[in-house]
Amino acid sequence: MKIALVYSHLKELGGAENVILKQTELLNKRGYETKCFFSYVDRKFQNVLPSNPHRYIESYFDFAFGNETFRILASFPFAPATTKVFRKFDILICHGYGPALWIGYTLKKFKKIKYISYIHSPPRFLYLSDCEKKLWSFDVPRQIAYALSCFLKPFLREIDFRSVVSSDFVVANSKFTANRIEKIYGVKAEVCYPPVDTEIFKPLPEKLVDEIRSSFKGPLILSGGRIAAVKHWEWLVEMLAYVKGSFPRAVLAITGEVSGRNFNYVKKLIRMAKQLKVERNILFLGFKSVEVLVKLYNAADVYVYSAPKEDFGLCPVEAMACGTPVVVWNDKAGPCETVLEGKTGFKAEPYDVRDLADKVLRAIASFDKAETRKNFPKYIECNFSKEKHLRKLEEIILKVAG
Repeated sequence: MKIALVYSHLKELGGAENVILKQTELLNKRGYETKCFFSYVDRKFQNVLPSNPHRYIESYFDFAFGNETFRILASFPFAPATTKVFRKFDILICHGYGPALWIGYTLKKFKKIKYISYIHSPPRFLYLSDCEKKLWSFDVPRQIAYALSCFLKPFLREIDFRSVVSSDFVVANSKFTANRIEKIYGVKAEVCYPPVDTEIFKPLPEKLVDEIRSSFKGPLILSGGRIAAVKHWEWLVEMLAYVKGSFPRAVLAITGEVSGRNFNYVKKLIRMAKQLKVERNILFLGFKSVEVLVKLYNAADVYVYSAPKEDFGLCPVEAMACGTPVVVWNDKAGPCETVLEGKTGFKAEPYDVRDLADKVLRAIASFDKAETRKNFPKYIECNFSKEKHLRKLEEIILKVAG
């Protein structure tokens, strides 16, 4: 069976992009002929799966011109033009939000190709509050999407609605997302949690972890992901001021790309840290490879996640796979489904920064690293492993294929 995975663009490795690349890898290993397609692919991601014999990452537009924003926008009116790319595939797995689902809808109408909608989140530029939309639109593509939503919201919502309800199957990345899908579209989605590769994200030898930890004089608090205002990193800066009262040498290490797109926001966080006198306790580590991330996950005393109403949250699960307790908001969102209160971490009162700090201090004091390194990976393997993800995904594919 030939399967195409479709998404808007590949410029960074966020949660959705990691899921798409891992699905491509897993399906190919299972024997399906699988490729993933984007409107725009940054050069650094070409042939990102070198261990496989085929070139698995392509653009679904064959024209060579156009930047990221142009190609994403062109995906809507030029969706029928993708027929020549996708007509040889039996099933499309269209990862929303964005043009991918509209391409699936168009090809189903024109070529009777079946498509699965895997929804990471309903389109933020259509369903967030105005205040949250402004925080979300931190780069040019998002700013344009936000501007269009101000003038074309009924039209864009109609496109989005048709794309989802016409799917042959709708998949959500969490129960939280599934509930949102049912509320917005009236469709019941099946949950297929994103996969964690427990062959990569796992406890490392204690000697190696001790070497990493030795460079930190106090507790290591780790966080990471897309550094954008919509994730509310300022809450972590405020939290650190409280934690410092108990641990003057505590370090908050933040991983994630720092570039022109978020530089002003990072500067704002640094100014805030200086005002709260914790600037010496914060490290912005920038983008890190998977190998380095695994070492940091292992070395951390606690992983803390500040994003509110997150649809899933892959980083906390990766941290637990490495044996590290996690603190998240108790706001009934995706991370609440993965963190077991008092067993793999704690859930703070939404969005009480003081309680977040208290839960971080409890996590540092409550968990024995030797026990977490033994028990947490078993929990992740049982519930969020790549094998479990593949079994569920394949079950859905076979249902759609008939």
